[in-house]
Amino acid sequence: MVANPSDGVVIGVIVDDDDFDAIRDCLRLERPHTLGHIGRRAVVQDESGDEGWSHRRRVCQSTGGRRKCYASPVPKKAHKKADHLALLRKRIAKAPTDPGVYRWLDEDGDVLYVGKAKNLRNRLKSYVEKTMAKTMGPWKIALMERARDFSCTITNTELEALILETNLIKENKPKYNVLMKDDKNYVYVRVAIQESFPSVEIVRRMTDDGARHFGPYTSALSVRETLAMLRKIFPYRTCKMDIAVSGQRSAVSTRSPSPESRIPILVTHRDRPTPCLDHHIHQCSAPCIGTVTPEEYRAQSIDGVINFLKGDYRAVHELLATRMKELATAKKFEQAAKFRDVLTRMQAMQEKQLVSDTSGEDADIIGIAAGRGRTQAILLAERDGKVIAEKDFPLLGAAESVSDALAHFLTQYYSQTTDIPPVIAIGEELPEHALLEEWLTKVRGAAVELRFAQRGKKSHLLSLAERNALEKMRAQETKWEVQAKNTEQALRELKDLLALDHPPKRIEGYDISHLGGLETVGSMAVAKDGKSASDLYRSFTIRTMKEGEIDDYRALKEVLGRRLRHLADSVREEEKIWNEKGIIVRRGKMSDQKALEKFLTPHVDEVDTSDVNPKEFVVVERKKKIVGSGRIRKIEKALELGTVFVDERLRGKHLGQCIIRHLLKGVKTGKVYLETKAELEDYYTAIGFRTVRTAPSPILEKAKRAQKFFKNVEVICMMWEASKNKTDPSLSARPDLLVIDGGKGQLSAALEVLKDAKLAIPAISLAKREEEVFVPGSTEPVIFPKDSQAKFLLMRLRDEAHRFANRHREKRTRKRMIA
Repeated sequence: MVANPSDGVVIGVIVDDDDFDAIRDCLRLERPHTLGHIGRRAVVQDESGDEGWSHRRRVCQSTGGRRKCYASPVPKKAHKKADHLALLRKRIAKAPTDPGVYRWLDEDGDVLYVGKAKNLRNRLKSYVEKTMAKTMGPWKIALMERARDFSCTITNTELEALILETNLIKENKPKYNVLMKDDKNYVYVRVAIQESFPSVEIVRRMTDDGARHFGPYTSALSVRETLAMLRKIFPYRTCKMDIAVSGQRSAVSTRSPSPESRIPILVTHRDRPTPCLDHHIHQCSAPCIGTVTPEEYRAQSIDGVINFLKGDYRAVHELLATRMKELATAKKFEQAAKFRDVLTRMQAMQEKQLVSDTSGEDADIIGIAAGRGRTQAILLAERDGKVIAEKDFPLLGAAESVSDALAHFLTQYYSQTTDIPPVIAIGEELPEHALLEEWLTKVRGAAVELRFAQRGKKSHLLSLAERNALEKMRAQETKWEVQAKNTEQALRELKDLLALDHPPKRIEGYDISHLGGLETVGSMAVAKDGKSASDLYRSFTIRTMKEGEIDDYRALKEVLGRRLRHLADSVREEEKIWNEKGIIVRRGKMSDQKALEKFLTPHVDEVDTSDVNPKEFVVVERKKKIVGSGRIRKIEKALELGTVFVDERLRGKHLGQCIIRHLLKGVKTGKVYLETKAELEDYYTAIGFRTVRTAPSPILEKAKRAQKFFKNVEVICMMWEASKNKTDPSLSARPDLLVIDGGKGQLSAALEVLKDAKLAIPAISLAKREEEVFVPGSTEPVIFPKDSQAKFLLMRLRDEAHRFANRHREKRTRKRMIA
């Protein structure tokens, strides 16, 4: 496991090829490289294969047994403007939609511009529009002519994005950020806790004078309005005078005691008559005339303000609610409304942000993300309480676990840097925690705390680092995708390893997700030409399982059955297959009247034989004899499916479903209902019906009559909706390969569904734990080459299906909680 501290690829050309170890030492390579020969020259190529992003080369020459190294610029690869923008567009399409900060980078990986956005993807898209020459100003066009890459850091809020943007601009000084921002953009609330009677004021900069500062805040107006309201609840002073209890220090000026005075007071730097107007309007307790002791003043006026500014404003809300109620009771509605409005302002002021505070602490926060055979580290550098930098490191090689990757990263990164802060926050408990802490202390030359952050601000920053690590890993995968040679190689590998007829252009991945049997859902992720096609993803809510029931195999069968029925639903193809067997499915004609009645009359106890109108029917003929039927008819305002009956000799071959699909093909809008035995629920679900509790009254009445007739058999109502069963561009497309999340059991379940649907589609399963690939007819997994592009593609698709299933389940869980 080797950390890669640079985004660029190091390529070296060496003249002497006798001693590769010496060459490595000479070049001071920072990550694994492959040494290859071209004639008498050895070419050092970075193993990550990030072609087109190399910027410098080091040349090592052998001169009389001595080696010397020098750096020279690599000729920059020629790029057509249209080509590099097209590449960026593809990657931006997969950028996160969260708020955050983005950076445009040049060929050397240097930061050209730093910006913030409420939606990173939308903002980045605005830079690479095809009409940019007409819509952009000159500086943006110049920026995009130089931009070859971008980097994103997601944040929790827009406020965090603004503060992080400012910190990064100050740190990097990008060429195209003309309007530099500084701390004067923010305001702080200063509470002079070092004084006997602390004052509260708004300041633009923090000073190290013993006072306590809160912030930064972006809206000075919002802060002023909120503090004005706080004064009505906690009457603190805002004057500049120095006030002390007599005897604490000599006073430059004193005043005669006030009738309200309780203790002797010394006042210096007097700037107004005392007590002032604030005391008379009950917005200051007037410590300047000795009305309160220091302890009383802090309890009544300062502690509440500090607690509120720390974020504990429950007590303030309670007081405001009480005041509002009192004012409303007194019919002072206008004043009550002002209290209500200030609550809104308080919330605006208290928007939480993590990327800057007033702690002044130095720390590194390290987040690790692992998956799909890759590991990514993110380091957030916090200096003087501000996150000033984000560093990302792809980790090469296979890690056994996140803690294993973290331990390797810590030793390698901090052995190469002199900037080691006193606190390093991590998200994993490490087996050698004490040993690593001792080693870090020795390297730094001062105490280092390796903190397992579980609560507080550091835990929130750690969560942010881990989210960004995951996002960076996805961005690297997107880079992999847009390189056509990678996906082409992966598809060729799949064809050869799985013995397919041709490279799989459309691959579908399936996963099941539930929470203890609740909200069981399934998902279908799609890779088209080896690239994720998120617009073709589909989710499925499981209909055939009861709440709390856990059966992944059954859920998978339902998902695949519902998905594959769209392929079998080609009525024309289905009828063609039946025609080859001598069976004709067609619309009924008036000339079928007697034959229909003759066919249905013996089965009057099983189907509704009333009002037989052949034009409502679809009939099945064999040797010019009716052997099956079904109809959709209008009962009052409802459409009802009924009289579905197939000759006993033809049952079990899904001929009834073929009849129903033929009937439904003619329904373009609205809903179709039926009443049936509960034991046939799965049969109709496979066609697109779902069980409903409410239905039009004629349908419910028929269901009640059927329930009385069948007595011990449960009768249910089901509904098919035209709008939910339209031709789906994704589900109607035939896949070349199915990838099932799971092992041999899940694969067997999928093969059963394919067999029932009479579809010959290759299917494999990918087990999570060992990343093993199983194929039908073999108990042993398929062996993929090390660092196989094909296996990476399968893992990415499987993980996409897992992510999409979880998102659908979480969405349903939120709806359930609200309901």
